[in-house]
Amino acid sequence: MDPRVARSHRKLLAAATELLVEAGPAAVTVDAVVERSGVAKSTLYRHWASRGELLLDVMRAHLPCIDDPDLSLGFEAALRVQLAAVADAFVDPEWACILPALIALQRHEPELTELFAADRRAHLDVLASVLDLGVAEGHLPPGIDVQLAADLLIGPLVLATIDGDLTRVRDLAGHSAERFIASYAGWDSAPAKPGPAPGPASGRAGPPATQRTRRPRRNP
Repeated sequence: MDPRVARSHRKLLAAATELLVEAGPAAVTVDAVVERSGVAKSTLYRHWASRGELLLDVMRAHLPCIDDPDLSLGFEAALRVQLAAVADAFVDPEWACILPALIALQRHEPELTELFAADRRAHLDVLASVLDLGVAEGHLPPGIDVQLAADLLIGPLVLATIDGDLTRVRDLAGHSAERFIASYAGWDSAPAKPGPAPGPASGRAGPPATQRTRRPRRNP
């Protein structure tokens, strides 16, 4: 890309982001972006055909990019590493500022909902790969709800970021991972031992092997 074209692209994108953070989606108009950036309107339209396309690029530019987990570490270590990577992305001051604005953008610009949904699906797929490893290793039962797991593991980090409490995000990531792992510590993946066959009439199992049947005492 020509350096001048790249420079004008960056300036317009930065101006749109600043307006979004400062005053919400309604403030990101073509005229406002042009005025804030000092770039000609004709140049803006060479980069984006519409305001919607500009907002789409604003979102794409700020969605966090998190590496896939190293599954060779094993389930528990991979989960801890993955949550630590999410926390590292969330404590970025720029992300902390843009996150509430992006949530508002999704709410006010329905055409951008699919981009958010695609990003969410991608992150859920990554988490699913870690949970599948946990099932394969016998740490988790089959049928784990990935969305619910994401809410439990990442929800506290999102809330702390929105609240501006960035000093706690990494600690919360570690705590969330440990509590999630501990919640399944008593789950036994070993197959249950077959018990006595049920009685022919009641359908209930007979007495356990360790339970002795008392015989009636005879009178002397």
